[in-house]
Amino acid sequence: MGPWPVPTAAEHRMTAPATSHRQDIQGLRAIAILLVLVHHARLPGLPGGFLGVDMFFVISGYLMAGLIDNRLNSEIFTLKDFYARRIRRLFPAAYATLTLTALAAPWLLDSVEYGNFVKQLAGSFAFVVNIVLWKQTDYFSTAAELKPLLHMWSLAVEEQYYLGLPLLLLLCPKWLRLWAILALVAVSAAACAYLLPRAPSAAFYMLPTRAWELGLGGIVAILVNRQAIPAMPATAARLASLAAILMVAMLSSENGHPGIPAAIVCLATCILMVPGANWRDHAAAKAASFVGDRSYSLYLIHWPLFAFANNLFIGAVPLWVRLTLLALCFLMAEAQYRWVEQSLRAMKITAKSIALLIAVPVVVVSASLVWSRLMPQAGAADHAPNEGLSAQCGYKADFIPLPACLSTAQPDTLVWGDSFAMHLVDGVRQAAPGGVVQATMMVCAPLMGIAPSDGGLYPQLWAQKCIAFNDSVLAYLQKNPQVKTVILSSILIPYLEQEPGKPWALVERKGNGFARSAQDPAIVLAALQRTITAVRALGRKVVLFAPPPSVDIDFSRCQLRHIQGKPIAGANRDCTFSKAEYQIHRQKVLRFLKAVEAQKIISVIGFDATLCPGGRCQTRWGNTILYADHAHLSRAGVNAIATRMNWQRLIGERAR
Repeated sequence: MGPWPVPTAAEHRMTAPATSHRQDIQGLRAIAILLVLVHHARLPGLPGGFLGVDMFFVISGYLMAGLIDNRLNSEIFTLKDFYARRIRRLFPAAYATLTLTALAAPWLLDSVEYGNFVKQLAGSFAFVVNIVLWKQTDYFSTAAELKPLLHMWSLAVEEQYYLGLPLLLLLCPKWLRLWAILALVAVSAAACAYLLPRAPSAAFYMLPTRAWELGLGGIVAILVNRQAIPAMPATAARLASLAAILMVAMLSSENGHPGIPAAIVCLATCILMVPGANWRDHAAAKAASFVGDRSYSLYLIHWPLFAFANNLFIGAVPLWVRLTLLALCFLMAEAQYRWVEQSLRAMKITAKSIALLIAVPVVVVSASLVWSRLMPQAGAADHAPNEGLSAQCGYKADFIPLPACLSTAQPDTLVWGDSFAMHLVDGVRQAAPGGVVQATMMVCAPLMGIAPSDGGLYPQLWAQKCIAFNDSVLAYLQKNPQVKTVILSSILIPYLEQEPGKPWALVERKGNGFARSAQDPAIVLAALQRTITAVRALGRKVVLFAPPPSVDIDFSRCQLRHIQGKPIAGANRDCTFSKAEYQIHRQKVLRFLKAVEAQKIISVIGFDATLCPGGRCQTRWGNTILYADHAHLSRAGVNAIATRMNWQRLIGERAR
């Protein structure tokens, strides 16, 4: 996000209407930052509050393009002056926030989160943290809400944009500048539309798929500078635009972002950026300007506070804590605005100040890196992703038996399914002396002819790849008669249950095409029957492993914090949960598995009796943390469970 500090009075006097001081722009900043704060505080009513970031992109694009264009027209623009002003505006407050966050992080983060934090810290100082976060984003990555510098991605996007924008406009004659930004917007929007269903994380974090939002603001700014847009008072269009922003924020989810909701908000913000609004000097306008002036510091400060709270609490952060943190955000932002932003606004860019600007990140990042090397790592291995034989075995297309995904040259046991098949592999390996081949794809259950889709990270195109993947696994079985036993497993939730922000639906193969339908246990049961029938028709034995007990709270993180002596808060501080809570939480999946057993479709091996003795589910045996995250078993955990349950005997008895 980019709540850039407003230009100085001297800049206002030298610029055209696009960058002249306007109280309404500060009001828009206030709306944008309040949307973000409400969203991150998880207050009800604004699930799409994250769209405030998109508003800031448009506002920043408007101000900077307008400023550059006007100075070029006046023949007073220089790159040196432009970047010096950006440094004065951005660096002091950002450096202060990053340094304070780095000082707090070792005491509040476990070793795994702190290792990720140090990389994000270096990326934040260099304004490339969006790339760092993109690389850290995968199925097994820790929750975004635990990353104290997650919010810095948007500042990185803006800074990258402003490395190129001045050069683009500088090289273009006046008549070509508008067309250049129009072309930029068109290419960026097309890239976003193309990548969103194919690589949603890249579409979210990367500049090429976000530049269209900043560019829209730039188009309006140049049109205003050319006086090609008439002033627009508080008309119905302006009121409708504001209403559209609020309505979209009340109805949207982060799934499939940036998509149509982002486009609506950006276009509405463009309309609101047109000069002419008559903001009366009453209390509401003054309050909005007050918040807008402080929006940059508010944005910088708020997320580390919420992220540290998310790390501290096991489970949901209580409402009273979130409200307290909101109040603290405003107090700290006020202090930073007065004593950092305002005090250093006239900072001279000299060799001494540049040396200081280089020294601060070098010292802070170096000290953090040394601290991460010295920090105790006890329990960290159990908290690592459990991807089975290799990370290469999380296939993204058709199954090809890579060498890394076979424990022997001619394995006689196949493990087939999603990540909940992956986490079984180490245990199955010790129970299957003839060797294991791993055929797994994230979120893709071994159900022939169907796949889940949420329209976001897992669009229909992905669902079709999942269906094709399962076809390819069956084809492998047909060609490899040495495989005698097939182990199936899946979490099943995307096929049977809805999740917050995940509007799961089923994609079914229908003849030569695909059809979308609502979740239906009957469809899932029929698909499972197809898989089992096809496997048994090849003369192979098959058995189904249920997912382990879970309630979507990361008790591995809880245990890791216990072992490493980090503070813990919340109702689940003992890192256990009740069997009754789990049965309520997973009732649809458990009901489905019960029906599978009742109809004697396949034998189901479950973990409930082993992990939940006496009605309380355990997440640690001695020094072994059983779970790797909120639901997957750790490597050490699955080996310990396989030994205690005697999987070799159990699989031999149950596989039919």
